Amino acid sequence: MPAHHHPARKKFTRFASKQPFQFGLPNVSPDLVQASDNSPAYLTRTSSLLRQQILANAPSVKIISDSVQPDVLARDAWADTDFDRKRVLFLIPDDAIGDCVGMVLFLRAFATKYPGAKIAVLNSGTASDIFATIPDITIFQLFISAKRLKTFDYLIDFSEMEGWKDIATMPVNPEEALCEAFGVPPIPLASERAPKLASGMKIGILPMASSPLRTLPPELVHETTELLAQAGFETTLILNAYQGVMKKYKDTIGSFNTPNIRVVDGFKTIGNLVSFIREQNYVVLADSGPAHITKLFQTPGIGIYSSASATVLQGRHHNLYPWQSSYKGEFCEAPCGLAKLRATTSGEIGCMGSLRLPMSELGNLPVNSDRALAERLVTENPVPCVADLVAQKDRFLAFLRQDIGI
Repeated sequence: MPAHHHPARKKFTRFASKQPFQFGLPNVSPDLVQASDNSPAYLTRTSSLLRQQILANAPSVKIISDSVQPDVLARDAWADTDFDRKRVLFLIPDDAIGDCVGMVLFLRAFATKYPGAKIAVLNSGTASDIFATIPDITIFQLFISAKRLKTFDYLIDFSEMEGWKDIATMPVNPEEALCEAFGVPPIPLASERAPKLASGMKIGILPMASSPLRTLPPELVHETTELLAQAGFETTLILNAYQGVMKKYKDTIGSFNTPNIRVVDGFKTIGNLVSFIREQNYVVLADSGPAHITKLFQTPGIGIYSSASATVLQGRHHNLYPWQSSYKGEFCEAPCGLAKLRATTSGEIGCMGSLRLPMSELGNLPVNSDRALAERLVTENPVPCVADLVAQKDRFLAFLRQDIGI
């Protein structure tokens, strides 16, 4: 093994197929679908949907190994390696939108420092459309052939970044961390945040996050949507049909009295979501993937944060004005840093404030999903830091009016 190289932290599945094949995820743009290339073998991340749901049941597929760890450049050599005019394949550890936006921002900076490098990503999954915003990048959405793998000079395993294993429970800023790890200066940003809004301009509201800890309360969403529409803006409320709580959440928000409000249950692909955010003049959104997507285009607006810190998640990006929950209670105060709900040893699911327990008694992520609980938390009984957003709604709406000049 070459110096400064070692086996990747993530394990991959090596498989072969007797028949030609192609795969693509349903919520990824069709032009990113992959096809076989007559290679004797292919690699996919062991935890990928391709491995878990398709390969094991495909009669023409033979699983060769589930314990492949490709040879990757060691973390301590990233900053000291000259990648210019090299072919570099980045192994993507997860496809959470916010994490991948941070990776994309880093890759833009990487390409600026090494303009001769040829960049590719492997196992970008449902976030493939996010990576497609980078010019001249090669995207291996679900797998790579052994033949193509051999063409790369370096493989970089992003899962070697410090703190990545905790990202589901304690947010980090991937752009900042990766730029520092590679010794790459981040790309310059616009010097001013200056939303210039006029009647008829487009405003998007995106209130849903993957966790009840971060989804906005329906009452606040309803009043915010009405306020913006009544001010004459072309107002669109975007929900997420891929989340099981969407219908109950939508019903709780209720109908609107103002006619120029469009409600969209969700987009078919992440690419559609990216295009929507690119087209908006202003956004109001929860701490969620779309909030991170605004960084790609510096879309102005307001980001509303509950359990997670706006300072950590927005980093150096000031296109969103942060509104942070001000909750303080006996067992926690916002932002506590949690990204997802936790579970007690007896199986109770919640957070410190909702269960009235110290963090020391909430050491695990829930093993099973509980749709009924999730619905209650996003509609009837939000966790305290989210409920505080309703208690402070008049202050928030005044803050919003001031920012957009109405």
